[in-house]
Amino acid sequence: MTAIPAEMADAVRGLARQSGATLFSTLLAAFQLTLFHRTGKDDILVGTPVANRGRAATRETMGYFAGVVPLRGRIDRNRPFTDWLRALHGETMDDFAHAMPFAELAPALGEPSSPGCHPIFDTRFAFQNHPMPDVVLPGVSTRLRTCSTGTTRFDLGCELTEDGGGFEVVWLHRPSVLSSTEILELDALFNQVLAAVCREPDLHPAAMAL
Repeated sequence: MTAIPAEMADAVRGLARQSGATLFSTLLAAFQLTLFHRTGKDDILVGTPVANRGRAATRETMGYFAGVVPLRGRIDRNRPFTDWLRALHGETMDDFAHAMPFAELAPALGEPSSPGCHPIFDTRFAFQNHPMPDVVLPGVSTRLRTCSTGTTRFDLGCELTEDGGGFEVVWLHRPSVLSSTEILELDALFNQVLAAVCREPDLHPAAMAL
């Protein structure tokens, strides 16, 4: 587990406001850009969890309905980051608006399933910024927190949670795919990308000196 300090988190929030994007979309764009610089691939597909309560039958029903939505980022090496962020934000909001249960999505796409492998994507990205309610019990001081389960279900997972003014970052990975050293390098690269896009929002991905 690592952390993004409050000063950097505030800069990311400012970038989101300036670009007319959500904080989620801004962090997602930086994460996908990190994978671009890490792998050289400019078509990045990740999955992100959603509440999955868009249907009337589930809105008032107790229980766990959360699912995952695939989000694709096609990175233009010579396009200003802010332009791409705005486009990614629009596509992401559209994906959320048309989300469908994953159990229906995979068969609809004709994706085969195999044990231990996800049929559509192998990278997960999540951001939790909903405030947790205080719990008051007689004689007991309690505080609810959202935390990672620590369970690796994908080749790579990045989970961010607002923690005070900053962000807590949890990386999950399959040791057979990425080593602990590579995860530390990826975390450092993610922070470098965040700093670069906050410092020069109109910089082209190909021009970033990381």
